[in-house]
Amino acid sequence: MRVRTLSTTDVRPCLELAADREWPYEDRKWEFLLDTGQGYGIVDEGDNLVASTILTTSGDVAAISMVLVAARHARQGLGTRLVSHVLAEAGDATVHLHATSLGRPLYERLGFRSLAEVDAYSGTLDAGPSGCTRTAGRGDLAAILTLDTAVFGVDRSNVLSGLFDFADHVRVVERNGDLVGYAASWRPGTELDSTIIGPVIATNPADARALITDLAADVGGAIRVDVDDKHPELGSWLAERGLAPAFRCDLMTLGGRPLPGDRLGVHAPFMQALG
Repeated sequence: MRVRTLSTTDVRPCLELAADREWPYEDRKWEFLLDTGQGYGIVDEGDNLVASTILTTSGDVAAISMVLVAARHARQGLGTRLVSHVLAEAGDATVHLHATSLGRPLYERLGFRSLAEVDAYSGTLDAGPSGCTRTAGRGDLAAILTLDTAVFGVDRSNVLSGLFDFADHVRVVERNGDLVGYAASWRPGTELDSTIIGPVIATNPADARALITDLAADVGGAIRVDVDDKHPELGSWLAERGLAPAFRCDLMTLGGRPLPGDRLGVHAPFMQALG
């Protein structure tokens, strides 16, 4: 078996691999990640994809995502081999990922340590419009990037340049002529009804709640918001308005290194695959 790079031409085998492990049909998400980051896979003698991952690098920060191994090759070391390969590719970058309880032992063996627990809240939000946000357009991208860079500590233009093509709705909050918050909603798959709200980036919690409220109204149905334990008040607010925790995972970094920037401004990640 050998490691090879993956691209958007490999979306179909990636979806087949995901189905093998009973992951949902997230074709839009796979295509976005393979276009934004660098995919890697392990193929067998017949050139069949049996393991996958994607490394997305912005500045000196890198995210690992979509780590999958075919069921017939489970517990054969392929996951360790592939993640070790992308860690070498990441070099000195601060590497982070979101790990389920099933995957966490693998990452801990490779030196990852948990920074936060993340709860995925899902349901239909019971809240009226805030009146504090507006629909964003492509002309807002420069201001969005400025705020995002301050919060994340790195330039993520490689990720956010495709935001308006990928997201169904993007909203912003402005105060005294400055953009102080932005958020988006998007569907991970063309055949899925579920909608993710993320990223939610704001300089204060009230603006984050307003963005979520108005995006939920745009969606008009079930949503999911991922909230880590540095924002317990947001989780409580979502629960009071009809959302419930669906699953939990860990935000981990290699060696337990802190992430750069002012992360209190991250009320929800773009997606767990990107942070």
